[in-house]
Amino acid sequence: MKQSFAALPSIRLSALTALTVAVLAACGGGGSSDSTSTGASNNTGSSQSGSPAASQKVSFLPPAATVQSVAATGDPVADSIAYLNAMRHNVGYTTALSIDKGLTTSSQNHAVYLANNSILSHNETAGQPGFTGATPGVRINAQGNYTAYGEVTSAGDVRAFTDSLVGVRLLFDAPYHRVIMLDNLASMGVGSASSSTWGAFNIDFGNMTSALSGTQVIAYPYPNETGVPTNWYVNEIPSPFASAPQYNQTYTGYPITIQGNMLSKLSSVSFTVTDSGGNAVPCQLQSSANDTELTNAAMCVPFKPLNSSATYTVHVVGVLTPLAVNGTQNNALDLTWSFTTKAASTTKAQGLNSGDIRPPAVL
Repeated sequence: MKQSFAALPSIRLSALTALTVAVLAACGGGGSSDSTSTGASNNTGSSQSGSPAASQKVSFLPPAATVQSVAATGDPVADSIAYLNAMRHNVGYTTALSIDKGLTTSSQNHAVYLANNSILSHNETAGQPGFTGATPGVRINAQGNYTAYGEVTSAGDVRAFTDSLVGVRLLFDAPYHRVIMLDNLASMGVGSASSSTWGAFNIDFGNMTSALSGTQVIAYPYPNETGVPTNWYVNEIPSPFASAPQYNQTYTGYPITIQGNMLSKLSSVSFTVTDSGGNAVPCQLQSSANDTELTNAAMCVPFKPLNSSATYTVHVVGVLTPLAVNGTQNNALDLTWSFTTKAASTTKAQGLNSGDIRPPAVL
């Protein structure tokens, strides 16, 4: 689950995600609280917290003019650093996450612990091989003074990691974890470890930047993005489909997310998704109205896989309120953008394995 710990001016973000062949666990929290419960909706949904007069209009952080992509090289640490920074570059961040020595140490330590004990957990037990701290906060803060911190972890049957990008891609595709990975964080450290049967991959984050203003948001898929996956295996807990459990452990459409900076609240959210013919695409809405752990973000997950080589248009209305300003500044969000999915020949679901290895699920 995602847990939020907000204490201005010091924010503690605990964004924990864990992946296994059968289980991918996710937790996180902080000044931005991104978690899940669910409330069913169709193609639209909105919170009913009211729409106070807005001070300014909200705009997108401008996506990059030149798109970056990353191919697997066999090195999960280097590849994951490159992949996450490429995704952040594409949505509009102009500065990459820096590599922090302390975060690298805490991240690698936890990966080793998971591999040594063949388990999936964000916590560690004293006395077990590789123990370095009971919780992510303890382990990360032992390495330095971070104004925000977070952790995303994948661990499970080593055969599930079919290439060096599987772990980071699966975490990024899971919408609650994607929000964390696209938050206005400043630095990271990546760790990877494995035994003959168990693999573990970990990213720890630290500190915040001002790269995303109080009147800017990031969407993913981002405006005019091409090559977007058509589907997503529902493997995340908290699950976007907790109120509609028949969708868990099935393929739905690729999740659509929108978020402000970590010190903001996104409310009164309404999503409308349409295909190129103007037909509504029903989706599960998660926002601060029906999810107590979502503060700065909202998402809509289509109930059915999207079509290949198809263009979809998203319209989102809401209110973005910076939490770090004096008084109330409610900024009107009313944005429309489009993205295009992959061709049929390239829509193979990421992370699937042959034989007796199931697609990873989220715990």
